[in-house]
Amino acid sequence: DALADQHHRLGVFLAALVESATGNRELWIAALGAPPRAPKPAAAWQREARIVAAYRDRYTITGPTPLGPPAESTAQKLDAARARRALDQARHLAEPVPTEPASTPRGPERATPSL
Repeated sequence: DALADQHHRLGVFLAALVESATGNRELWIAALGAPPRAPKPAAAWQREARIVAAYRDRYTITGPTPLGPPAESTAQKLDAARARRALDQARHLAEPVPTEPASTPRGPERATPSL
């Protein structure tokens, strides 16, 4: 059926946008966090990333922030709210970013007085 075919092609297009952005290390996709390694969370992250990509494509957002400038029309505001939820969910699903252990500041070493 034509509608199912169109839906499939849109999914392939959005997946390609996400893959390209990830491969090119674009800032907007980095803002979603690292995709999870486990299959189910990874699929959920991809789904949320495609929603953000669809919003960016529809409103021709090309800048580094995931959602671009503030929405103007009522329709865009509704779409932006959905994209914001997807962005938040992707961040929630994302792999934690490894952090360096905080170094504790040390003062000058002092010799212990001998008695």
